[in-house]
Amino acid sequence: MNFEQARSNMVLNQLRANRIRDIDLIEKIEDFPREDLFPKELKHLSYSDQIITLDQGRFILPPLTSSHLVQCLDLKSDDKVLEVGSGIGTITSIINQYTTSIDCIESSPTMIDIFKRSLSENLFQANLLKTSIESFFSNKNPNINKYNKIVINGSLDVEPSQIIKKASENAIIVCVIDNLEIKHKIVKYVKVNNNCNRFIVEEALSHYLYKFITKEPFVF
Repeated sequence: MNFEQARSNMVLNQLRANRIRDIDLIEKIEDFPREDLFPKELKHLSYSDQIITLDQGRFILPPLTSSHLVQCLDLKSDDKVLEVGSGIGTITSIINQYTTSIDCIESSPTMIDIFKRSLSENLFQANLLKTSIESFFSNKNPNINKYNKIVINGSLDVEPSQIIKKASENAIIVCVIDNLEIKHKIVKYVKVNNNCNRFIVEEALSHYLYKFITKEPFVF
């Protein structure tokens, strides 16, 4: 498989055709061999426009959704980024081209092993935190004051109010919301003067990363 051609086609037909307008971001994606992040048996899917599902209900977002999430972050070299649901590092590898201060959270042992392999091969630099996705969201007081950019790689069924509340001033939080009010949309939150501005940005192909609402069991 010609991965360079696949990458070029992905940028042209998936990104440029669907409102990825940040030229610097496009150049970074064009220059990075995304296929190197994937295990051998999945390399042929590295530029697919579909969600790739792995074990433990975890998944790899398609390039377009990932690129929209990164574009919303408006990254700078001095940013301190928290990435929730880092997977195998497909978004981490792009964020790292802007900043070296990236803390990541992942739960899947399979993905963590792949992520660590990429770290050892110097494909990107990041710090994998010793906590899980579930622990992060179920903790009512996450310690996130040190981050000014937070990206959640997947859908939530409610808006992340506790994360916004605990975030630092001027923080940007980006995720996908999928509920009755907001369907399959990337949402960008900007915290200013202890208030939060919400911007509904773009349609997104994603799965749930975490569900806050659980249905009560039916009892006869």
